[in-house]
Amino acid sequence: MIWKIAKKEFLLNLMTFKFAVGTIICVVLTAVFMPILAKDYQRRLEDYNENVAANEAELRKVKVYKNITPTAYRPPNVLSVFGEGLEKQLGQSARIELGGVSEISATSTGGNPFLSIFPTLDVTLILKVVMSILALLVAYNTISGEREQGTLKLILSGTIARYQVLLGKLLAGLVTLIVPVTSAFIMGLLILQYFPMVSLAGADWTRIGLMYLVSLIFISVMYNVGLLFSCLMRRASISLVLGLFAWVVFVVVIPNGSVYLANYLRPIEAKEKMDAQVRDLREQANNEIQDLTKTLRTGGNQGFAMGAFRGIFIVYCEKALMDDYKKEYTLSEPVKLKCADKIFEVQQQYLSGLMKQKHLARTIAQISPITLYESLMSALAGTDLASFEHFRNRVKLHTNEVIEYIRSETDNFSLPSYFTQCKEEDYEEGKKWDYDKLLEQSSPLNLQDLPRFSCGPERLTKALPRITTHILLLVFINAIFFTLSFVAFLKYDVR
Repeated sequence: MIWKIAKKEFLLNLMTFKFAVGTIICVVLTAVFMPILAKDYQRRLEDYNENVAANEAELRKVKVYKNITPTAYRPPNVLSVFGEGLEKQLGQSARIELGGVSEISATSTGGNPFLSIFPTLDVTLILKVVMSILALLVAYNTISGEREQGTLKLILSGTIARYQVLLGKLLAGLVTLIVPVTSAFIMGLLILQYFPMVSLAGADWTRIGLMYLVSLIFISVMYNVGLLFSCLMRRASISLVLGLFAWVVFVVVIPNGSVYLANYLRPIEAKEKMDAQVRDLREQANNEIQDLTKTLRTGGNQGFAMGAFRGIFIVYCEKALMDDYKKEYTLSEPVKLKCADKIFEVQQQYLSGLMKQKHLARTIAQISPITLYESLMSALAGTDLASFEHFRNRVKLHTNEVIEYIRSETDNFSLPSYFTQCKEEDYEEGKKWDYDKLLEQSSPLNLQDLPRFSCGPERLTKALPRITTHILLLVFINAIFFTLSFVAFLKYDVR
């Protein structure tokens, strides 16, 4: 009997105007915006390739180890077309500099460079708006509409149990909504495959499959929300108003309210305090370096030139001055490295506070199935906060690799090759240096064994625990709404 009811309801839903309009809007929006999103991804990928190539070109010009200051670039994520998340709002590059702090450069302007949140356009936005409203429209008159027409009383006057009616209508509604969701995904994937620079690996297809599954669960949740109000109200119009009110609460009130609540429950230190700590650490390091190098000479016969990455290196200098430079760098660079580590810890502590506050806001907001769905889609796409933290950790690791490479090649910054190409054996008392000839004869370093930066997306196996937790939570919310609908329908007055 459940299947008969489901079949009848499914065929009726297919013939409704709201289903046709909702499906057409969903497919058309996907067809319109997917090329835009794919072209945007291609543009970002081209920029990334150009930046990496320019970085390599500069590395081929490096003449002293002191000038090795490349930039680490984060490749764009192809799955951002499905869930953009924070892909564009958080930093995509970081300068690797010995003695400096690899600060992640943000793409947004103004405000906090660590966290800048703006609305984004992607497939998730289409599904969460169009499909969630369509789910409510399909469900709002499922019970209350039947009562107003008088057919519900006739159905329940026979031997059909109430649970059979409710399960049949639930099954019919879900099958109905699978059609536009599946159409949108198929349309999006077909369009995506036409772009030459878009390449989906096996892991990407797994993530897309999980996105599709999560979308179906989400649509089921929104259908059960509408079903609950239909089982509570005697008039379909009231069910619709309450369903749309709940949608506004899920989309606007809860996400924004969670931010204010998180700010109140977990306040963070002012950024000015962190900046002051950084200034103090740098001032202490500078004072320590001055004390260590105050006996060394600061002037003499020497010549400078512009090197790679806009750095400066010494073309020639007096023998005594070279010895002083060797002593200076041997003493100063370790101090700079220690200072950089301390600054990183201070910034990490501040960033950790921001992350914890954001995670708290997300946790509170996840009582909204729409926010929970957004979190799941961005986690599966690799564009959430955890992915940004993954990139930042990779930058820190790569910085340490570059520093250790320079340290090993220059005997802990004590060799002249750290700051000049002149050899100690070339120096003679009173020798005159031909600046132009020396500059012309200088040759780039062989940096084939220099560690290169790479940062792919976070592995799905690593992200799976939190994704699984969110999926189970979405399923639990779904079960709660259906259980409430079932209890309400058992007590529903069909007269």
